[in-house]
Amino acid sequence: MRLVSLDSTFMTWTSRTILSLLAAVMVASAMPVAQAQTSPVPDWVKPALRYLVEQGYLERDSFRANRSMDRADFKRLMKKAFGGGYTRERGTVLAGEVSAALVRKLGKSSIASMLTAAESPDGWQPSVGSRFGSEVVARELGLRHDRPTTEEKFEAAAGQPMRQADIVWAVWKAKTAPSLYSADALTGFELANYSGERRRVLGFALSLVGTPYVWGGEWPAQTHSGYPYGAQPAGGMDCSGFIWYVLQKKSSSYSPIERPYDGWSIPERSSYDMAGAIPRDRRLGLKELRPADVVFFAPDGRDAKASSIYHAGLYLGNGWMVHSSGSRAGISLAEIGSGSWWNDQYAWGRRIIK
Repeated sequence: MRLVSLDSTFMTWTSRTILSLLAAVMVASAMPVAQAQTSPVPDWVKPALRYLVEQGYLERDSFRANRSMDRADFKRLMKKAFGGGYTRERGTVLAGEVSAALVRKLGKSSIASMLTAAESPDGWQPSVGSRFGSEVVARELGLRHDRPTTEEKFEAAAGQPMRQADIVWAVWKAKTAPSLYSADALTGFELANYSGERRRVLGFALSLVGTPYVWGGEWPAQTHSGYPYGAQPAGGMDCSGFIWYVLQKKSSSYSPIERPYDGWSIPERSSYDMAGAIPRDRRLGLKELRPADVVFFAPDGRDAKASSIYHAGLYLGNGWMVHSSGSRAGISLAEIGSGSWWNDQYAWGRRIIK
């Protein structure tokens, strides 16, 4: 009896020990799985994610920063955050759809429609597509975030799926701090009259609105390692890359997609090199500009040296330009006339099309 009792006690202790060890192994093995399910959150989106989770608009466990979002999920997010504003349920939500939905909820659809329907005094209306106005307004509202260079492979043009981090950031900005003043300033936009050549150039430039900002980029799609001007992780353009794509002469290695003209030779690639290549006596003041001239900006404005030029755009006339800006996360419109922020930064202009 004593032996049996001893054996029973031993077996009970052994069983409990084995079960405890098994449980510990199971917990330890489960920990990496749980950690793997929670994707890293970029620092720039953490405040936005925290806000949406605290407000009950989004479940933290469902968030995957660099994955696209189903339209049904975006519909639910818009319902919780704004009471509605998006109805599609099938497929993946596109960047242009996010922009349009948020522009509508912020009451700026009329401005977007005005921009899309803009025409010159002589009756020319550029072929810009239905997303043109909402992409400009969304950028001026501050709803698009320019990804760090280490994350540029996740950038999305208007017709591409938008990542969850960018959607969360856009909804957060729309709810907490949209730049309504900047959007309202677009009501002053108007086209000028253009010659046939300048009309083709600026029509092509305007068709690129909605393309993201990519540092060092001059192509609207991802490029491979053999691309002669350097591989791009995603389609997009920086300020001078945009100028290049619109104006640079076609060649066997560089032929912009569906551009209806050959272009002009521009040996320089950076904005300060482009600005410095023009002799002082040929630098253009604001009043001397013609549509399709290249305009340059520097902190010292009209007193700047070429080495301090940090930005370039393409003049549209009537005090407006089209440009690719990191602060607007891509190609958009901006006023450079008297009273605007860009006016004080204006250095000089350069005429490429004679």
